[in-house]
Amino acid sequence: MLDASNTSKEIRENQPEIAVFGIGAVEQHSIHLPLGTDWLGVSDVTRRVADKLDAFLVPALPFSMSECHGPMAGTVWLKPETLAAVLHDAVQSLYAQGFRKVLVINGHGGNFVLEAQIRQLNLNNPDLIVLMPPLFFPPQPGEAKIWDKGTGIHASESETAHQMYINPEHVKQKRVDYMPPVGREFLDYAFVGFISEYGVWGYPSFATAEKGERSTTRKVRRIVEWTQGAFAAVEALREAQGEA
Repeated sequence: MLDASNTSKEIRENQPEIAVFGIGAVEQHSIHLPLGTDWLGVSDVTRRVADKLDAFLVPALPFSMSECHGPMAGTVWLKPETLAAVLHDAVQSLYAQGFRKVLVINGHGGNFVLEAQIRQLNLNNPDLIVLMPPLFFPPQPGEAKIWDKGTGIHASESETAHQMYINPEHVKQKRVDYMPPVGREFLDYAFVGFISEYGVWGYPSFATAEKGERSTTRKVRRIVEWTQGAFAAVEALREAQGEA
């Protein structure tokens, strides 16, 4: 794996086939998790994935579409068109250097604009493949259950467990469990703080570092497997299309 700690010369002379680029967020995460939870989390996952793929790791973007958390202190957000432009420019800069495979890993659930921008990048650059794995992978048959209360939506059992595993010194002991009586679609209608007083959507008190380690290991493995299969599938489809 190569990353931003390497020199330009080292990248040029040993350029990996794949570049990995994470998208994080800086936003409130209730009273027990740091503002940078999504950014810290996706930075950790992208580093592990890039290492497995022997890829070039691009530092994760810390800001994205967090406006629904806006009134709560410390939150920073980008407009959808700004995030789309940042992703476009970052990928195009990699393309200009010779990268033809880019893996975008989304670390924030509200970034709905990413898929549309990735579609355009692929359509406009026939020799470029930009992929983005699913945010969540369902358990495979026979896999042991990890979560007692599900993954939740925000500052929940799963997010808390991941931070307890990678960043325990910044996880507070006091936690509030709360599941709003409305669906996730209400994030389009109201700020999170109006739906949940403490900005939580789930059951963080059930989190443990052991769950975080198990979840992280499984997630990295599934992303790597998915990425290898997806790149191969897209290449085969394009080759077949060219022969048609």
